[in-house]
Amino acid sequence: MESLAPHRAYPEHPAWQQAWRLRCCPPDHMLVKPADDRLRDHLALCPWCREALDLPECPIPELDVLEPQPPPLLLPGQLYTLHPKLAGWGPKARYYNPPIVLILSCPDAQSVFVSQTYGDLDLAGPDDVLLDTGFQGFAQPWNCYTLRQDDVGLCLGRVDASVVETVQQRLEQEQFSPKPGSLLWFFRQMEVETGYFFSSRAVSQLMEHHEHDLAVLFAGTDSQAILRDLQRLPLRFGAIIPSTRSPLELLCWAEPDPQRLPLAAADDETTSALSFTAEQGCLTGVELLPLTLSSRDYAKGLLTVTGSASSLPSGKLTWLLRWQAGSELIEPLPENSGHDGDFFWATFSLTPQQTLPPARLVVRLLRELQG
Repeated sequence: MESLAPHRAYPEHPAWQQAWRLRCCPPDHMLVKPADDRLRDHLALCPWCREALDLPECPIPELDVLEPQPPPLLLPGQLYTLHPKLAGWGPKARYYNPPIVLILSCPDAQSVFVSQTYGDLDLAGPDDVLLDTGFQGFAQPWNCYTLRQDDVGLCLGRVDASVVETVQQRLEQEQFSPKPGSLLWFFRQMEVETGYFFSSRAVSQLMEHHEHDLAVLFAGTDSQAILRDLQRLPLRFGAIIPSTRSPLELLCWAEPDPQRLPLAAADDETTSALSFTAEQGCLTGVELLPLTLSSRDYAKGLLTVTGSASSLPSGKLTWLLRWQAGSELIEPLPENSGHDGDFFWATFSLTPQQTLPPARLVVRLLRELQG
C-alpha cells in the first residue's frame, strides 16, 4: 500500500492528526536523544514527533509490572484492547500501537475473529457500524481479521448482538471504496495496515501451532499406514520413494492421478491444493481445491507468494505450505506464513535457481472429522 506522510495528507485536519498519532507514533518515553535508526526514520516523516522531541524532558514515572493473567472468556460482542506487549516498530517507519477490537467469533480454542474499531466518528464511512449506547466510535466491516486469543488484553465491555450481526452482514457485502486521495481513503489505508501488522504475526503463530498439532497427530502413526491410506485415494507419487518419507512429507509429495482426479486447466495465476479428510486417524478422502496466486515476489533471496482459495471445506482445517524445488520440500521462514479465511501467504528463503520452473508452491489442507 502507498506510504502515508502526514505532512502531505491533510496536515491541518485534527481528526487525521489524531489518527496518525494514535496509530503510528511511539509513546512519549521513546522520544529520546540520541535517536536510534528506527526513531530517526520516523522523525523524518512525522512533524508532530519532531515537535515533541524538542519539548523539555519530563521525568518518567515507574510503572508496575502486571503479572500474566489467564486468557479471558471471549464472547462475540466484547470490546477488547490488545496486549501492550504487541506494540512495536514495523513497516514504513511507524510504531504500531494496538487498536481496540470487537470480537465477532471464536473459531477455535486458540483464535479469535475480530473487527477493528475507531473512536472518532468524523472518520466513519457509510458502511461503518456505530457502536451502541455507552461506547463512542464504530466497527470496521472492511477491516476484520484473525488474532490469537492470547493477544487480547483488557475487556472494555460488550455491545448489543445487533452490532455484531450488522458487521458480519456488511463483511459479506460489496465493499464501499472511498475516493483515492480523500481523507477517508488515507485513514482506511492506515487502519488496514495497522490491522495487518498484528494479524499477520498472529496468524503465522497460529499456523505454526496447527502444524505442530498435525505433527503430533501423526507422531504415533506409522508412515506405512499413511502411505496405504494415500494409495487407496486417487493419487500418485511419481518418481519419489515414498517409503522413506515422514507422514507430512507424504501429504506434500502425493499428487492427483490425472486418470482418476483430473486437474482443471492452469496458468501462472491458477493452481490447486489437495484437501485431505481425516477420520479417526485415517485419511478417508481427498479433493482438489482451485487456488488463485495473486502475487509472487522475489528479492534479496526471499520469495513471497500470496493467494486465495475459491472455496474451503467446512470443519477444522490445517494448512501446509511448502516450496518444492527438485527433490526438496522447503518450509516457510518462521512466522512468515499463514492464512486468514481463504487468503494465504508464505515467504521462503531460496536461491535464484530454486525459484525457477518446475519449482512450485505446494498447498495441502487436512480436514479433521470427529469420530
